[in-house]
Amino acid sequence: MGLDIPSNYRLIGATKLLAVLVVIGLIQHIETLVHALRYDLFGMVPVMVTLLVLTSGVVACVGLFRGEKWGFIPLYFYIPAATLFLQFSLVPFIPNFFPAKYHDIAIMIINGLVLLYSVLLLLRRMETNYIQEY
Repeated sequence: MGLDIPSNYRLIGATKLLAVLVVIGLIQHIETLVHALRYDLFGMVPVMVTLLVLTSGVVACVGLFRGEKWGFIPLYFYIPAATLFLQFSLVPFIPNFFPAKYHDIAIMIINGLVLLYSVLLLLRRMETNYIQEY
């Protein structure tokens, strides 16, 4: 038959993997965040947006590590904001394999795939809860 591990545990494990990706992304770009918060230059993202992105990433990590569905809500703000405002890649080092000319496009595609994965993961988690209720 199938695996002995119930699918709900696999979904929670996948949720924690998503949290690990966010943590790695935050750690990888911590110096950029500190620099943005320390110096408010004209070419940089405003400090409030940076704080909102950082806060949503941390709250998403807490919720996802706990296996809670509410962790997806700040994640859905964090992924597009980190992509558009800060140009962070959630999967580290992959954009470095592309030429500098296509670096931004690679970040958008990678983060878009992670966002799509997180939406599908939340839908699967909601589906299993619906099936278990009946």
